[in-house]
Amino acid sequence: MDSKPQGFFGKLFHSLGLIIRSLFGRVSKLFDRIIYDNRLSLLFSFIFALAMCISINYTDLQGRFFKNDSVTLNMPNIPVEVFVDTNAYEVTGVPSVADITIEGDTADIQLVRTQNSAAITADLRQLTEGTSEVTLEVSGLPTGLTVKVNPSTVQATLAKKYTKTFFVSPDLIVGNGQSPNAYNEPTLSSRSVTVRATRDKLNSIRSIRAIVDTSSYEGEFTADVPLVAYDGAGKQVNVSITPETVQATVTLVQNNHESTSKDKDKETSESKASNADSK
Repeated sequence: MDSKPQGFFGKLFHSLGLIIRSLFGRVSKLFDRIIYDNRLSLLFSFIFALAMCISINYTDLQGRFFKNDSVTLNMPNIPVEVFVDTNAYEVTGVPSVADITIEGDTADIQLVRTQNSAAITADLRQLTEGTSEVTLEVSGLPTGLTVKVNPSTVQATLAKKYTKTFFVSPDLIVGNGQSPNAYNEPTLSSRSVTVRATRDKLNSIRSIRAIVDTSSYEGEFTADVPLVAYDGAGKQVNVSITPETVQATVTLVQNNHESTSKDKDKETSESKASNADSK
């Protein structure tokens, strides 16, 4: 004869034991019913096999039934637009182009190909002088795509610009069949310009030249010509020049010779006439 449990915990454990034995007995009866019943055993086997199949091929089934086919599109050499005050700062360290890798469903990828509206930007407007890490942002793409930029971040350096005035000298460039000795030195509409650049670039400039190219002209002409900055080694210096062009007037040396010859002939004729009158 079983002794009755004593105390609260004894009664609690006794009750839990009865419940567990009851559940185990019901499960055992259900299992026996399934095993010994042909229809239930087949149904149970089918459900078990289906569960195993789904668990093994879950990733593939998820891709087929719960999401569209994924497509990858590589877009190389997309121009990078830099947002910065170019009058105040010069920027280095930001590439001119970057690559984009896009992943998404076929319809969205086809839309990207058709519109060709992907853009990459580097926003430096909140930065000051110095070097900072900047994230390249992508815009112009449909939502729901996975987008990667290469490079994703860059080290952008901002250098403050300064202003200095330089003297301009003409640089005459003649074409084939033309001689530099046939031209007088070009006359420029302005002999001084303002250059805005970083302090290092301003210090490297040795001359500002107005490039006068005669190859497209015959005889005398007047034209707007570009201005170029050069360093001590004769290499171009990329700076902002104001104004960007000046007006150059080019005259021929031979015209002056003809004029001088005509004046001499006129003086000779007048001298001969004067001598004839005196006689």
